[in-house]
Amino acid sequence: MKREISRPPKVALCRVCKGSGRVPGDEEGETHTCLQCEGSGRVTVSCEMILDIRPYKPEPKKHR
Repeated sequence: MKREISRPPKVALCRVCKGSGRVPGDEEGETHTCLQCEGSGRVTVSCEMILDIRPYKPEPKKHR
């Protein structure tokens, strides 16, 4: 049995910049705009999965 699951998009905190919109640069104290969230500190997260559910059928034990 195959089943498709999808979750609607939701707004979440950016994990790269931890919501600040800025990431550390090469020099001490220097920061750059986060490329993941483009400086907003937030991202849109969605999920689509296909589940393939099958019954478990163990192999018969072989006798020696």
